[in-house]
Amino acid sequence: MRQGMARSRAAAGAMKEPDRRVRIAEDCLELDVAETRDIDVLRRFLGRVNGRAYPQPYLVEGPPGRFRLYVGDAAERVRTRQGIR
Repeated sequence: MRQGMARSRAAAGAMKEPDRRVRIAEDCLELDVAETRDIDVLRRFLGRVNGRAYPQPYLVEGPPGRFRLYVGDAAERVRTRQGIR
């Protein structure tokens, strides 16, 4: 009986877990998110993080739902390549 309850709790927990991935590359952290709320939060970060007064870090979205956070020299390269905003 206890095993069945443990399995059902584990299955319920797995269903509630949002679909997220983080990859660590040489020049950035890459975040793939599927939850609309998480995407909205990260999009709000774009304006805060990428302000003119802050040369780094630099946060980029593309394709929708995939975000890359660049720091250091990589932030400068990507920011310049995309045109300073």
